[in-house]
Amino acid sequence: MIFKKPAGIILAAGLFLTGCSSSGEDEYKFVSPEAENVEHLHGSGYPGSGESFFIATHNGLFKYEDNEWTESNSNKHDYMGFAPYKNGFYSSGHPEPGSDLKNPLGLVKSKDLGKTLEKLAFYGETDFHYLTAGYESGKLYVLNEAPNSELEAGFYSSSDEGETWDKLDMKGVEPDILVSMAAHPTDQNLVGVSSQAGVYLSKDGGDTFTPVTEGKPSTSIAFTEQKGIYSVIDGESIKLVEFDLDTLEETEYRLPSLKTDNPIMYIAVNPDDSAELTFVTYKNDIYQSKDGGSEWKEIMDAGDPR
Repeated sequence: MIFKKPAGIILAAGLFLTGCSSSGEDEYKFVSPEAENVEHLHGSGYPGSGESFFIATHNGLFKYEDNEWTESNSNKHDYMGFAPYKNGFYSSGHPEPGSDLKNPLGLVKSKDLGKTLEKLAFYGETDFHYLTAGYESGKLYVLNEAPNSELEAGFYSSSDEGETWDKLDMKGVEPDILVSMAAHPTDQNLVGVSSQAGVYLSKDGGDTFTPVTEGKPSTSIAFTEQKGIYSVIDGESIKLVEFDLDTLEETEYRLPSLKTDNPIMYIAVNPDDSAELTFVTYKNDIYQSKDGGSEWKEIMDAGDPR
């Protein structure tokens, strides 16, 4: 089975996008969720700091903080390729219904948790489903699935927020079976991908990849400073595995009961506390651990905030 989830007013000389919101003119803030169920999650993480965990959805951002879920009251864009970093997040996707922003959004950045978006590249051209950023470095990696005005289809990186792009060879892994990817928080040359064939690591900025594990479909990957973390479907089991970036020595996490039709699609590590891990499953269950994976708390059940 194939699991894939990776899809205004212009101010300041066209750099910042706010857009006319269908949600009214209220001040942008996070409020109690209106919907009883959250659908179509496209990413997760800790933008700006480890204070709050966020999910990017078809209907904007949701925040989990102090054991409570809230959602943005406006700017409910369909965020794709959600990539948190130390100053906020990078993303792509589509504007909310009723917005005057161009569709697709191209590559955008927010430093205020979605109140405003800064357009960086390919505004109105490209929707990046596969996008990741080094949390500290800001190094961007994208898989461009269709040609645009500047880039051919392929795997690219940018060290200057999309002003210039380097096309990468991506030897050793097939892009058409890619499921997810992650950039190391500080090492700009270290990037990993999960695919239907396994987990692969590149230490030369994405030109060549070597296997961490092969023969088992992998659905997600993430990094801490010293470790990599990935999830695989191993026979009838879902596994979450940590590996040392130098030795590749592996340690398996204890997990809640997960069925193989509900694999782990997104893994996020709190940048301020690596013992806090949060993962999102295919069916929109979300579990969080604050003790390095010894105990897990379900904070969303099939899209229902708890």
